[in-house]
This record gives sequence, C-alpha cells and structure tokens, in this order.
Amino acid sequence: MEKAETANRRRGRLRQAAATTGIVLLLVLIFSVTPVTATVFTYGGNSTYGSLQNIINAANSSDVILVKSGTYAENLTIDRPLIVQAEDPRNPPHLVASGQEAAISLTAKGIVLDGLVLSGNGHYGILVQSDNNQISNVSISGFRQGIRLKSAVNNEFGSNSLVNNTIGIVLDHESQVNAFYLNYLDNPVDVESQSGDTTWSNRPSKYLYEGKMYTGSLGNYWKKYTGSATAVGGIGSVPYPVQQNASSVQDTKDSKSATSSLVDRAPLVNLPAMYTLMGREEQQPGTVPGSAPNSGHGSVPGSVSTMPDSVPTIPGSAPGAVMPLVSDAFPVSGPGSLNAGPPPFPVNLVQYWWVVPIALIISAAAGIWYERKRKRTGTDNDEREGNLGGNTTVVKKTVPSARDDSEGLHHYAAHLPPALEKKYPGAEYLAEGGACRVFRAWDPVEGRDVAVKVPIRFDEVTGTQFTKELHVWQSLHHPNIVEIYAANIFPVPYIEMQYVESSLASMKFPLEQKTTIAIVKGVAQGLQYAHEQGIAHRDIKPGNVLIAPDGTAKITDWGLAKAEGTKQSGIIGFSLEYAAPEQLAPNIYGEPGIWTDIYQLGVLFYEMSTGEVPFKGGGMGEVTHAILHDNPPLFSRSGPGSAEIGAIILRCMKKHPQDRYQSVSEIIGDLEKIRF
Repeated sequence: MEKAETANRRRGRLRQAAATTGIVLLLVLIFSVTPVTATVFTYGGNSTYGSLQNIINAANSSDVILVKSGTYAENLTIDRPLIVQAEDPRNPPHLVASGQEAAISLTAKGIVLDGLVLSGNGHYGILVQSDNNQISNVSISGFRQGIRLKSAVNNEFGSNSLVNNTIGIVLDHESQVNAFYLNYLDNPVDVESQSGDTTWSNRPSKYLYEGKMYTGSLGNYWKKYTGSATAVGGIGSVPYPVQQNASSVQDTKDSKSATSSLVDRAPLVNLPAMYTLMGREEQQPGTVPGSAPNSGHGSVPGSVSTMPDSVPTIPGSAPGAVMPLVSDAFPVSGPGSLNAGPPPFPVNLVQYWWVVPIALIISAAAGIWYERKRKRTGTDNDEREGNLGGNTTVVKKTVPSARDDSEGLHHYAAHLPPALEKKYPGAEYLAEGGACRVFRAWDPVEGRDVAVKVPIRFDEVTGTQFTKELHVWQSLHHPNIVEIYAANIFPVPYIEMQYVESSLASMKFPLEQKTTIAIVKGVAQGLQYAHEQGIAHRDIKPGNVLIAPDGTAKITDWGLAKAEGTKQSGIIGFSLEYAAPEQLAPNIYGEPGIWTDIYQLGVLFYEMSTGEVPFKGGGMGEVTHAILHDNPPLFSRSGPGSAEIGAIILRCMKKHPQDRYQSVSEIIGDLEKIRF
C-alpha cells in the first residue's frame, strides 16, 4: 500500500511538473510573439529628440506619436508601422515641406496618419509605397500631386481635404484595392489613375444625414460635381466620373472594371461634415483574401465628422488651401482596426522560430527547479491548497483549518492575516485585486455573512491607499452602495462589509433589456448619492458592481474614488477598457471627476446591452487610440426601447465631458422614460 501511495505521489508530481513546463512554454510563446504595449511619444518642437523625424526613427512598431499644435518645417519618411496624429484635433499641427521631396513618405505597412496639415510646392504631399495604411483628417495643399500611390495596395483614405494641388490623387497600375471616401477635392485635376481596382465610396453602411438615418454608400465631395441630390440621404442623382479621360487607364485586361474604378457612384451633394457614419458592418463578398478588415471598402466604426460648414484656409498658404477637417469623433482605426493587423499565427511562428528552442530550455530548467524544490520542502501543500496567486483567484472549496504562521505570504494567500483569524475564524478566501484580498466570514454576533477586505501588502504606499479608501467609503450609506459594517487599522488594516455573493462580472452578457435598465438605474442612483456627497468613484466596471439576491445593484471598491476639493486620492489608475478620455489624456480633456463616472456608466450600459466593450484590441496603444478618437460602434439591438438606450449610451460616452450628461439625475430621468 505504501509503495502504491508513493508511486501515486510521484506520478502526481511528474504530472504537475509537465503541466508547469507546458504553461511556461505557452507563456513564453505568447509574450514573445504578441506585443501588448506601445510607447506614446509627444512632440512639440522643443523635444530632446531634436526633430519629428528623429522620434520616428527612435520609435518601435505600434508606438504612438502625438504631434502638438504648431508649424514644423520637415519632410518625413515613416518606415515602420506607427500611429502619427495630432495631439489636439481641434488645433492640428502644420507640416511645411521643403524642396522637391514628399512631405510624408510611407514605406511600411500598417501606418496611421490622422489630423495633420501638409503644405508645400514639392512633388508629393503624401507618397504611399506600402500597403494597409490609413490616412484620415489630413489637409493637403500646394503640391504637384497631393496623394501619390506607387505599387500600394489596400490603403484607405477618409475625410481628407485635397485643395489647390496640381493633381489631387495619382495612382499607378500596380496600386490596387484602395478606397477613397468622404474626402473633399477641389483641384485643377482631381484624379489621374491607372488602377483597375479602386473604390471611390465605402460599402453600404448606416449613416446620419440631416437628422435621419440611412443605409447606403458614401462617396466623396467633388467641387466640380453639378448633379442634384436624390431623395435618398444626400447622394448625387448621377455617378461622378472621377477621371474625365478614362482612356488614360493603361494595360488593363478588363476595360469594364477599369472604367468602373473611375466612377464615384455615391457622390456627396453636401459637405462631408453633414454625413455621420454609424457602426461597423460585416465583411462582404469581393474583399481581397488576407487584406485589411475594411479591405478598401471604407468600413469604419463610429461616426465621422469631416468638414465644417465653411472651409477655412491655412494662414500663409496659397489661396484655397484647406485646414484639416478634423473631429474627435473621426474613427481612426490604428493597429488591428483598419490595418491588416498581425499575420496569421503560423506565420508568426515562422518569423519567431528562435523562440521555440529558448522556450524549451526555459521549460526544462523550470521543471528541474520545480522537482528540486519539492524534494527540499517535502510537502504536498500545493496539491492540498491549490495554486493561489495572480490578479484574481477564486477558491472553489473551503480551505483546511490547519494553520502555521510560519507559512508567511503563502499562508496569507489562502487565509486571513493571523492577527484577524481569531476575530473571523474559518474565513474563506474569495478573491483578490490589485491591492487587496477579500474573504468571506461569519459574524456570530449579528448572525450574518460578511466580507472582510485586507491589503495584500503592508507597506506605506498600500497603507495610505487603503486608509483613503476607508475614509471615503465609510461616509457612504445608500441601498445601491455596499455597506461598511466595521473597519480599523489595528491589529492590521481591514474593512468588514456587507457580503454580496454575486458580481455583475459573473453574469453572461448581453442581458435582457429590462434587467439591464434596472441594474444601470441602480448603479446610477448609487452614483447620484455619492456625487451629492462630493465623491466620484472613477472605476465603474462589472467587477465593481455586485448584485444582491433581490436583484439590487450595489457599487463596491472605492479605492480610486476622489472627494471633491481634495488632491489625487491614492493610486492613479483605472481599468483601460472602461477608462474615460480624461483619464488617458487630461491635458486635452481635463481632469477626471463625476463626469468620468457618467462616461464609465455608458461603457457599462453598452457592454451589458451588446455583450462587448465598445473599445477593445490587442494592445494598450490600440485601445487607448480608440478611446481617444473613435466613437463607439453602433448600438445594434432592436426592439422597444433600443433607440432610447442607444441615445443614452452615446451621450454618456461623448469624448468631451461638457458634451455628456451634466448629472446622473438626467440619466435616471431618461431611463425612466423608456417604455417596453
């Protein structure tokens, strides 16, 4: 029997060693192959880098370069996938090109340009010699050729202004599957194209025009177009031949296709600012395999605001030069949205072949270390208590009562600190966040379950954060806020609070509309009470909303809360996918406050209604870019009340705080008007 048990234990250890090896290998592959972060550079002319080109040369793939307002005399070459955009879209930077070179040359795939003014008298405003790029909200004037494509495939040009160039757009024969839409063109010659596969409008999408919703394609605004509007959404009555001399298309095998690529079938009869694209449509037939998601069809999530009612000119430039027609609502896709994104997984493995032997060596070393550690300790604690750690861990069964204070931090991972164990005997470890752990315990005096929250670390920074949260939370007493029963900093800091078993994060989204509205209304009522006390939560998300057995929503975790009139409370942080623009760019949108809760309530409402957060992506830079510049995808649920819900969400999630609801009570009022 003993031999059999010994053999079983040995086999168990071998299985765990093999599992550890596999996990280590998987993690190494994931973090080696998939980049998850991006650096954000800000350039204002007095940078230590000296010039904008130097910053571009120093940046890595997927980095973001924010260019401050001002005038810069430079010619740029971008040879890696970067996001280069205006820091303040309302006051864009002006790049004045010198000599005969292009103002900006694109030689790498996956570049995003947004919100720049380009002027000069050289050959090209933008020279594109690569694929899968997006150029948006760029004003180009004074060049011989505003935009020139050379062997460039699957690029997208939306909401740009090309005015007073000798030729607006030039495409060679090898430039295929490119898309132009919602652009403003006023040049002696607008287009010269030898491309047999260029689209001059986006594929059918929902859009707003003069306060009404339509579905259809949107082309470009051609100053020379003389057709009248049809009855359908501000689209011209007849297609517009973008190139008057179609015979200049050379060497095309399909003359019919070549001719069709020189026609804008949905010319705009009004300035592009009058048309607002809504949402993201599904992929349609005709998309080039392996191309970008939009694949030259102009499928853009969010809304587009491109042209003012009048076209302002660039000070000091040639007459008629147009300022960039920018809006913070314009949906710049960035990596993973417009561009093609990373190649398929097998291609990644080939490209990073060297990761495999390194991962194998690390895995083997980890397995050897694991076995030696087990032999030294001679304990089966891991098998008994499970593997506890990470950001959040839920224990499925009650932890054994045997305790040994010498276990230290490993002991604390599964048990209350020893100083609290007598007060809360048999407490069960539930979960942990970034700074605290939560346990379920029984209060024999009151005869009720309670939740006990304690810091993970006992250092000065954590202690300060914990006591500030306690100070804010203790003053809040409302049915929609988790109640604190007791708290102290001795013998160790802890909070005893109302135990609520279910979290909104554990529910499967989307929820039924009536349930969603009831929960959102409850959260809003809790926030309204907190705001009346001068306190903003600033971290509203599903994990911080608990659901009582009767369905009441209760806000918890006030660790990032801030009282009105105080300095920054505790750690500056947030959950990225729920972050408001002012939490990411306070220099543009102002400091976070109660208006941040309103934005985050809109994100929560959106996720509960659709099953997805509005802004998501594979990396911090991509998500950050979307939050700062994209409108949320169209709220697409149907049925009674859906239009009202969509309107509430969009108003909550306006980029600028002054454009949102000014109080939570206004949201509650609109929620109460919804009828089913």
